[in-house]
Amino acid sequence: MQQDILRIDGSFGEGGGQILRTALSLSAITQRPFEIYNIRANRKTPGLSYQHLQAVNATAQICNAAVVGNQLRSTDLTFYPGAVMAGTYRLDIGTAGSASLVLQTIFYPLSLANRPSTVTIIGGTHVSHSPCVDYLTQQWLFFLKKIGFDAEIKTWRAGYFPRGGGEVFTQINPATPQHPFQIENRGKLIQVKGLSTVSNLDITIAHRQQAQAKMKFLERNIPHDITVEEAPALGKGTMLLLVGKFEHSQCCYFGLGAIGKRAETVADEACNEFFAFLKTKGVVDEYLADQLIIPIALTKGTSQFITPRITQHLITNIEIVKLFLPVTVNIAGNLNEEGLVKLNCLT
Repeated sequence: MQQDILRIDGSFGEGGGQILRTALSLSAITQRPFEIYNIRANRKTPGLSYQHLQAVNATAQICNAAVVGNQLRSTDLTFYPGAVMAGTYRLDIGTAGSASLVLQTIFYPLSLANRPSTVTIIGGTHVSHSPCVDYLTQQWLFFLKKIGFDAEIKTWRAGYFPRGGGEVFTQINPATPQHPFQIENRGKLIQVKGLSTVSNLDITIAHRQQAQAKMKFLERNIPHDITVEEAPALGKGTMLLLVGKFEHSQCCYFGLGAIGKRAETVADEACNEFFAFLKTKGVVDEYLADQLIIPIALTKGTSQFITPRITQHLITNIEIVKLFLPVTVNIAGNLNEEGLVKLNCLT
């Protein structure tokens, strides 16, 4: 059995927690055990944080895995998966760690199970360095459904740094991904749909975010519709999320508020990323490009798309997927520039 264990260097490439999360997902799906060492070795605080530990334990729970090294700050982990079990799961990260990243880790194994599952996760829903839950519902899930996945996500309560306490409920139905992802061009920009939210702060902050974004779109004659909402939460926070609707595709960018950060700056961050996207031929944003690798690797046939930016995150994720699944991947382009990603599933 030792010969069948994949050994993965956690400091490889981008060197972050995504290496671990991708390995966990695909280990549960393929029933291939793995050992990972040097987990987040180059980070300021190496090893497993609460968020990563919850991803490990959650994946172990859904597939009855045997795990060695699942302790806080551990830099080495061995994971022996069992069969994936659909069910009702409730997970509490205990901090403002990303609920979205924990959900993405267990989403694919549960999607391929033979019965529906429900997953409730308590933690951070709008935190830095991860997709906010609104991104998951508006962008990630939008494209997963086109590939053939079947799920619904509801946010009962938002969770911001440092308080956390957000609550996300997901219904995951059995699915067989069957539609390769192929978009040659995004087509004409139709409209930007926006959402400006505030939690436990003056509603005028959300209106200022909205006004700043509207001003920038009016300057460029871009059609837009930005709504304002108050979101229930335990802590305080704000967000501006933008979805660019094109003829054949869409992109999504967002900015998050922070102590001392002006509402106008939150809007500028989201808008500037969107305007940078418009200067490329990308068909989806660079964040989704990375997140599409697992689902399209599980789909028979050839998928291809243009990313506005080839990130180290994307390249690293591809290499981990190739360890577990029979896929070939070609990337035409240079790091940090736009490029074509072509993935062929060989099964």
